[in-house]
Amino acid sequence: MVVQPNAHIGMVCRDLEKSIGFYKKFMGMREKFTLYYGDMIPQDPEWLAKIPQERIDWLKSVADVKWIVYLEWPHGPEGYFLEFFHELDAHIDNPPSKEKFGLNHLDIVVDDIQAFYQDMITKGGEEFIDILPGPSICRSYTMWFHDPDGNQVEVHQYTDISMQRIGRELPKGVVWP
Repeated sequence: MVVQPNAHIGMVCRDLEKSIGFYKKFMGMREKFTLYYGDMIPQDPEWLAKIPQERIDWLKSVADVKWIVYLEWPHGPEGYFLEFFHELDAHIDNPPSKEKFGLNHLDIVVDDIQAFYQDMITKGGEEFIDILPGPSICRSYTMWFHDPDGNQVEVHQYTDISMQRIGRELPKGVVWP
């Protein structure tokens, strides 16, 4: 058995269009496909019979409403996505925090963190930036921002001596800020 890296990370959005617009604008992601609430209505009569009529009626009433949108990374390996849910009955904010168990943040890697930061500023993303680019304890450069739903995103620019590349031991004679 081979376990591969995650295929997607799913997030429930307060405003689906605003969220997917944010990730398209600031990360260059592309829409791969969209599922609608009506897609949950089984075509097979046997499966359809197992779903309460009340649920079927509700699904029919919102059949043309977007339910899930998959965005694809512009430069990542094929098959890696962010999945955005438009749950019509969602009503409780659950932003990531250090006081809660569960998903804490999403991390992306860029080849030029200053260029990424400047691009966010140029595109009007200053309000989303939480921590400016700078050196981190793991010998990478990092910055932090949040999306319209409060999900935290960490940005890494690895260096030749980043712990993510060479582990914890610093090569002799090398000094990190």
